[in-house]
Amino acid sequence: MKEKPTPSWTLETLLVHGGTCQSAGQPTGDSGVPSVQPIYTSTTYVHANAVALDAAFSGTTAAGEASYVYARQGNPNASEFEQVMAQAEAGIGAVAFGSGMAAIHAALLAAGLAPGAKIVAARDIYGSSIGLLRKIFAPMGVQVVLHNLHGSDAANLIRQEEPDIIFVESISNPLVKVIDVDAISAAAREVGAVSVIDSTFTTPCLLRPIEHGFDLVVHSATKYLGGHGDSTLGVVVSAKRVLLDQLRTTCTMLGAMAGPFELYLVVRGLRTLSLRMQRHCANALQTARFLQQHPAVERVYYPGLPDHPQHELATRLLACAQYGGLLSFELKEQTREAAFRFMDALRLCLPATTLGDTWTQVSYPPISSHRDLTASERQHIGITDGCIRLSVGIEDINDILADLDQALRP
Repeated sequence: MKEKPTPSWTLETLLVHGGTCQSAGQPTGDSGVPSVQPIYTSTTYVHANAVALDAAFSGTTAAGEASYVYARQGNPNASEFEQVMAQAEAGIGAVAFGSGMAAIHAALLAAGLAPGAKIVAARDIYGSSIGLLRKIFAPMGVQVVLHNLHGSDAANLIRQEEPDIIFVESISNPLVKVIDVDAISAAAREVGAVSVIDSTFTTPCLLRPIEHGFDLVVHSATKYLGGHGDSTLGVVVSAKRVLLDQLRTTCTMLGAMAGPFELYLVVRGLRTLSLRMQRHCANALQTARFLQQHPAVERVYYPGLPDHPQHELATRLLACAQYGGLLSFELKEQTREAAFRFMDALRLCLPATTLGDTWTQVSYPPISSHRDLTASERQHIGITDGCIRLSVGIEDINDILADLDQALRP
């Protein structure tokens, strides 16, 4: 049997070997063990006797191995995924949830977002994340403050507000603004705030926010981690034990756990994550350059382009000069009708309300990710009626560009 993964393994090796035979336990007799972890569908687990059952409720055996009692409290598929993600993000532990939004909700609860608390969030975060703050937390008595945290005065804004929690995204949706993780985390420590970051767009392949001082890292594993459009999942990785314990309690008490089938699929997706991200990033850069030159396009937003406001920051922060697989662009004709015509004309790229899959996906933020914002709010953060979000897939780049070209032409 192979030994358990160790921190000396590279990230790529760790991701490839997650969920393989080293997690399946010791072989029994000559029967052997499966090379891939099975899907554990059982809702409950039987133990040798009442004493062992009593001990199992603690979550670990006397030997320190994971033990299970009831599926809401964890199962082997969840444990494997959580272990891989904790190591991948350099955290002390992780907790899986049924969706990315459930993970964000739990992260904010664990961070202490309760009546009377104050949160400062980047005004450019995902529309549903803003909706969560406004529709769920604000009515509870939480003070929600949205600021432009992508400017040079972000740290000063945090010092002035003195929040209890700070919430940002590594790269914003949809205008791909890059957050200065070092400046934000330093300001958070200065005012005693818990720092939470949604790192879905970067994945641990491009950025590991805990190494830059963040307390909690959230992923919608539905996106790049799973990568195949067949599973909905979220995860939160913690840098601190007290926050990890609170995450586990929240997951168990709210019944927000992930299902074994989805966990299995996402662990399978992790094995190719590094390779997929390389292709996503390479294709996205070529696509951004192509769109910059297209006569039907007014402007392109992509941190890999030298004229992007955070290009130098992205080059410093993101691994191996890879800038992510997501970009946005504005049509010269700034109307909803023009956006709809473009989307309807696509043949290869899929009009879809998600991202991070192997295939290229196109989304129109005014009717999808930022539908709940008013037109003036969208305009205020730069989302125009001609704004198109493009999640560049891993298809042949020439096929992607040809499809965009024909759809953009009159």
